[in-house]
Amino acid sequence: MKDETYPLKGSKKPRGQNMILKGPYFPKGNQTPVLKAGDVVTARDNYFKTKPRNLINLLNIRYQWMNNYLKPSDIVVEFGAGAGLVKEFIDVSNYLVTDITPRPWVDKVVDALNPPFQDESLDAIICSHMIHHLAQPIKFLSIAERLLKPGGYLLISEVNCSLLMRILLKTLRHEGWSFEPNIFDVDVTANDPHDPWSGNNAIPNMVFSDTNRFHNYFPNFELIENTPTECIKVLVAGGVISKSKTIQLPEMILSIINGLDRILVAFSPPLFALGRQICIRKKINIDTRN
Repeated sequence: MKDETYPLKGSKKPRGQNMILKGPYFPKGNQTPVLKAGDVVTARDNYFKTKPRNLINLLNIRYQWMNNYLKPSDIVVEFGAGAGLVKEFIDVSNYLVTDITPRPWVDKVVDALNPPFQDESLDAIICSHMIHHLAQPIKFLSIAERLLKPGGYLLISEVNCSLLMRILLKTLRHEGWSFEPNIFDVDVTANDPHDPWSGNNAIPNMVFSDTNRFHNYFPNFELIENTPTECIKVLVAGGVISKSKTIQLPEMILSIINGLDRILVAFSPPLFALGRQICIRKKINIDTRN
């Protein structure tokens, strides 16, 4: 990117004018000091070779909750799988790993905004930290609604653009954020459409924070879980798709960190929560008026 702001189509004045570090902010080019940032091959190799405790602690909490909404026989598709680590934590046998980039662990190359699956063919869709990369996140959610069977689930692990997250983004200069796009406009461009790794970390906040607005736009969806999560555990994990030096901590210390995370996130999600877990259910009695 040539400038520190990306010209997002459909922009408007951001909400929350008193927000600290309200942005928009996008780093110029590849300025990040983080080693191997975005290198999914290295990230995957490191995970399976070293089995880092800190990272496993983070990913276990990030994904195990999804199993509460899944049956072993469910047909599940993950979009934008990246390093393909989510599958290690999901207890279903019919799990299709997809990504827009071909990789040895990717079962099928799929553009999430133009997927090849039949309507009402999937029991569940999983998205891990991919929606904030989409140029048209609302279009994707409409597609997910069409692909899911009635009663099916869209299970999402995403970032939360808290003050701490914005400080980290400014410090690491890997991705950015903008609260300016009118996100529920179907013609909005919330990311660089020519770069699948372009990251607008404000997207999950804009889409999911206002439950009434979400339900008004998606009347056939039920937003049944929208929980802020994660703080210190993200920092000690050393990153998922990156290579940052970190000391592998004993399980007892990791348990203490998990407890501190719960306290900090409960105290103030806008300040401390670095992630959010989202469960969306497609209604069984579909409203056919839309």
